Amino acid sequence: MRTKLRKWRTTFWLLSCMVLTMGFTSAYAGTPVRGGDLITGYGQFPSHFNHAIQSGAATAVPGCNIFASLVETNTKFEPVPYLAKSWEVSSDGLTYTFHLVENATFHDGKPITSEDVAFSFEIVKANHSFGPSMLGPVDRVETPDKYTAVFKLNNPHPALFMVLSPALLPILPKHVYGDGQPIRKHPANTNPVGSGPFKLAEFKPGDYFILERNPNFFRPVQPYLDRIIGRRIKDPNANFIAMKKGDFHLAMFNGGLRLKQIESLKKEKHIVVTSKGYEAIAPVYFLEFNLRK
Repeated sequence: MRTKLRKWRTTFWLLSCMVLTMGFTSAYAGTPVRGGDLITGYGQFPSHFNHAIQSGAATAVPGCNIFASLVETNTKFEPVPYLAKSWEVSSDGLTYTFHLVENATFHDGKPITSEDVAFSFEIVKANHSFGPSMLGPVDRVETPDKYTAVFKLNNPHPALFMVLSPALLPILPKHVYGDGQPIRKHPANTNPVGSGPFKLAEFKPGDYFILERNPNFFRPVQPYLDRIIGRRIKDPNANFIAMKKGDFHLAMFNGGLRLKQIESLKKEKHIVVTSKGYEAIAPVYFLEFNLRK
């Protein structure tokens, strides 16, 4: 496996989930620098990359970089355009009309259309463990034209925009996943044709994956990174050593490390330990006890 290490300032995420183009709040703001690889270790390693059918950060973190969605969420938890360039919500809150960008394509060059949005909605609602609850109020998605998707609700859904973000409703290609094969066993789950800023380049199950920049992403400036490399870490001590040496640039959800190891990493000048960004998923993810007091 080709690995290109860069001298980056390592960031260690104590509690938060960092996804590079994901619709959760970002942790840092600054001037982006183009190029380079982001290398991170995974305790829980993905078995596939289709997070439309499975919950969990192990699948969603790389999946959100492979697949785009209708909207993203800014640092104020407000929806901002992504594949949808604009939208309207009816006064009764029962109709959401989304207007898609017209220059977005899947990784195989096929255009992303409202048919793909409607198809993805059906897949998530029927197969994701959160599907019945988070999309329960949505009755159907209508497709009046190629670039308009209309969500019809039975009841108002105040959290719908959060559901339409990359982590929960990735836009899948209907022409790939709609070929009649069972979605949970579809070969494209491990060799995805995505809609997002990165493409899967290599995948060795249980060992590593490599995502490469999508040169045809509809946002021509993005992404800034050349590659994202995820490596399986079976031993938390190995993760600790790799972070100290700078072999990894990022560790998520504390990386399986003990509190004493985290405190030790705080003393390293090239490492930043932060919980910033965790607020985006704190209400729905997990509860941790304060072991210091």
